[in-house]
Amino acid sequence: MLNTLSCIIVDDSYLDRATVQTELENFNHLKLLGSFSNAMAAMEMIRARQPDVLFLDVDMPEVSGLQLFDKIDSYSPACIIISAHPEYAALGFELKIFDYILKPLESERFQLSIQRLEDFTLLKQKATAYDVLFQQEEIIFKEGLNTMKLNSKDVIYLEAFGDYTKIVTEKKMYLTLATLSHFLNALPEGKFMRIHRSYVVAVHQVKRLNVKNMEVGASVLPIGKTYLKAAKQRFK
Repeated sequence: MLNTLSCIIVDDSYLDRATVQTELENFNHLKLLGSFSNAMAAMEMIRARQPDVLFLDVDMPEVSGLQLFDKIDSYSPACIIISAHPEYAALGFELKIFDYILKPLESERFQLSIQRLEDFTLLKQKATAYDVLFQQEEIIFKEGLNTMKLNSKDVIYLEAFGDYTKIVTEKKMYLTLATLSHFLNALPEGKFMRIHRSYVVAVHQVKRLNVKNMEVGASVLPIGKTYLKAAKQRFK
């Protein structure tokens, strides 16, 4: 069962704050602690209550959302940026934000982000994540007190969650303490391919390449613009 997650909204636009708040009403496990028009007021709440999730705008007077997130060093909340400025996305991911959503906020996109947040939170609750070892075509890691050995052929895709990577197989999902880039560099060469900032797919699991997404196993994953050309060349 998913524990309740506390959150705050920080955006200098009243209408945008109200939009996020309306979306949050669809999720009983997300508890809104406060809604703020500027980063400085929000910082007091962050220091006092340490909310689990931050919904932040980027372009705000005095202190931007990314600057606010970068100032937090006492704990590690999940940060979801909601912004009209796509040009700050790369910097956001360098700071290890959880997700970057473009305005105007769409319900379907917001729900997808919350679903990813739920998946990540449940996996963290169920298992302690340890460093990953790679041995030939085996992935070795710990799940709780058990040492797991997973053949790379069983992997359907990998999904990034900051410093963690979710391994998705047909039967189960695992959370490991390793970045997605670390995984990609260590896995068998040519058998895995990055298609998005957050996704690496097993080449043999790809069923179909569409205009903006890819069918991998039973899932449909987005393709980032940066990776679209290479994907088209690989999966003609």
